Formats: sequence, C-alpha cells, structure tokens
Amino acid sequence: MSRLTTNKAISEMNVIELAHNSCYGKDGNARYRDFETDIDARELTIKLLEQYADIPNEFTCNDDFDDFMADSLQYGTDDMLGLIAVFYRNLWAMANLRGRLKEYEDLEEQGKLLKLPCKVGDRIYRIAIDEELEHREVEIRNIENITIIPDGRILFKSDPYDDVICELENIVTNKPYLDCYIVFLSLEEAESALREMKEAKAALREIEEAESALREMEEKKAYEKEKEQPETK
Repeated sequence: MSRLTTNKAISEMNVIELAHNSCYGKDGNARYRDFETDIDARELTIKLLEQYADIPNEFTCNDDFDDFMADSLQYGTDDMLGLIAVFYRNLWAMANLRGRLKEYEDLEEQGKLLKLPCKVGDRIYRIAIDEELEHREVEIRNIENITIIPDGRILFKSDPYDDVICELENIVTNKPYLDCYIVFLSLEEAESALREMKEAKAALREIEEAESALREMEEKKAYEKEKEQPETK
C-alpha cells in the first residue's frame, strides 16, 4: 500500500496527494494549503467569519477564538456560523490526523514500524509435535507480555518473566517453537491441525500394520515352501 502523506512541495503534488496533505501542522498550529494558498487555519476561518457571517475579528487571543468556535458548533450545518465552526474543527482535526499518520508512515518507510499479529490479552494455541505422545491436545496460553530481547527476537510470554509461549517467527513462519510446538492464533486452526495430525498418525499406523502383516505372510510362505523341499542325503 502506497503512503498517503508526503513531504513534496505543493507544486509537485497531484490532486489526490494534495487532498491528503492540504491540512498540516506547523509550530503547534493547523494550516490549510492548496495550489495557490498556504494559510493558518485560524486566519482562514476569521476571513470566512467576516465574509459570510458578518462577524468582525475582535478576538483577544487564540484561546478566545477557539472557545468561540467551539461554542458555535451548537448551531449545526444549517447555520452559516455553525457551518464555519464545523469547517474550522475539521481543519485542525485533519491536520492532527495527517501528522499522526505521517509519523507511522515515516517509521514504516524506515523499517522501524513493527506490526504484530497479536497483542497482550490475546490467546495463542499450541500443539506438541511429538508423535509418541498418546493424548495430544490443544494447549491454550494467554499472552501477558511481549518482549524484544537484545538479539532482536520477539517473545510472547504468559508472564513478564520466563514463561515463553513462542517467538514471533513461530507465528509468521509456522516453524515449531523449540522444535516442540506448533502455534496458532485461533482455536479453529489449532483443532483442525490437530485432527489432521491424528488422522495422519492413524493412517501411518494402518500402513505399518499392513506392512507388518504382509511381512509375516511372506515369511510364513517362505517357511512352508522350505519345509516342502525334500531333504538331501
């Protein structure tokens, strides 16, 4: 997925890029820009109030203006003052959203954004892969802690200390944890895998039993054939 925010100059943006970056933050204030304008959101709104609502700029400070616009939201979009108040609210809201999104997109572009398949509070379902175990069941473990250790591995734990459930690698690659457990993020997947493992084990046992019976038959035939041979003097 391509990023939505950009550091391009206005003259280098296309219409879609401008739509996603028309509102932005600078020095703690929201601003609006297009191909011809780059203006502080309060300054733009004051112009709209003077032009369309006949309200002069008599505000004593930014807080005074912001309080007035917040109070004006009560009039709704059927009233010009209320409509301008909604417009101003959306300007700074879009600027804040664009700023936050840009932080995440910059981190993702730099390879620093970590997307985990599960979070603290989720469950991981484990199955032992030892085929010698008679009664294998799905083991349910709650994630209580996620730790990044110095070598870069990410551990999912059922407590903040030493009880490791698995590593991130075991979830995203299906590689068994410690060569002992396969892990899943849903009970349905785990139960389905367990059924397949049990069915495969049963099928293998049937094959082994059939092969063993066949060997016995062949050995019995060979023995009987040997008995039928006349003894040489």
